[in-house]
Amino acid sequence: MKRIGNITGNHGFMSILVVIVLIAGLTVVQAQDKNLIASRLYNHAPYSAITGTNINSDHSQYAQFYQMTTGQAHKTHIEPPLKYDITHKIPGTVYFSYQMQAVPYSQYQNYATYTGGNSLWIQGSASWTQYVQVPQGSSLSLLATSSTGGNGYLYEINPDGTLTKNGFYFYPGSNQIAFYANTIGQHIMLFVIDGQVSNAIVIDVTSYYQPSIPNYPTMQAIPPITTVTPTSGDTPATIISQGMRGYQAFLDGIYIGTEGTGGDQLDGKFSFTVVGNQNHEVRVYDGQFNYPKTMYFQRGVQKIIHVEPGTAVYV
Repeated sequence: MKRIGNITGNHGFMSILVVIVLIAGLTVVQAQDKNLIASRLYNHAPYSAITGTNINSDHSQYAQFYQMTTGQAHKTHIEPPLKYDITHKIPGTVYFSYQMQAVPYSQYQNYATYTGGNSLWIQGSASWTQYVQVPQGSSLSLLATSSTGGNGYLYEINPDGTLTKNGFYFYPGSNQIAFYANTIGQHIMLFVIDGQVSNAIVIDVTSYYQPSIPNYPTMQAIPPITTVTPTSGDTPATIISQGMRGYQAFLDGIYIGTEGTGGDQLDGKFSFTVVGNQNHEVRVYDGQFNYPKTMYFQRGVQKIIHVEPGTAVYV
């Protein structure tokens, strides 16, 4: 791992200066690659400093893109790429830039097939994005796609302004890279293989707030537009939460019930059935935030779904 540069700044001018100095310091990169890398880094100069926008600590809209780790803390910030099959993990939507401009994956796929080259994404349960805000201590999956693969470099501008360069082997096709959000601030990343520079992604890491567990008063349910009682389906599923009570449950965008009402015990568990051998979106609403996830249900096999305040839904 090689670090180049060590400049910090809080203002827009200093942020741009950081990028310029980092670009000038890429002496290890072949000359023909410098302009490509420079354009990617300059276009992704630190967002909050240049625009004056404050980073929002509400991560609920990005919940599908990260998971909070449990047990011992990670020791590796970035792990080497692993070969990854996206056949059954195709997203419905991809999001571009800081504005998270939504594009159907089918439309993006046609464009990507036409242009070729390398691409880098942050992988969510149902979507891919180029920008995300996550709490410190969370884990993310990056998806690096290369038509040729081979030996390359993953570059990262760290929050303190330093540039790190990791040499990795990238498999042809899709590669999954584990990222641990250990440092608060903005992380800008891209990779290069044989002169082909990927797009940049931006990960804003903010301080993690652990919500206190409430005394579980019964939540007033917001009257849904459509209410469907889960009486059909061939596959049982149960949502389990240690820290939430009285939450609302949605299946494929349709309200299916409130935990602890209608004969259901107020114990954090809510059971329902789905049609098996297909994907379904399960969403939990705790009265303030949504916790969505799209997952596959094998027919006839009990699915246990865990969800806790301030974390992503996980199986």
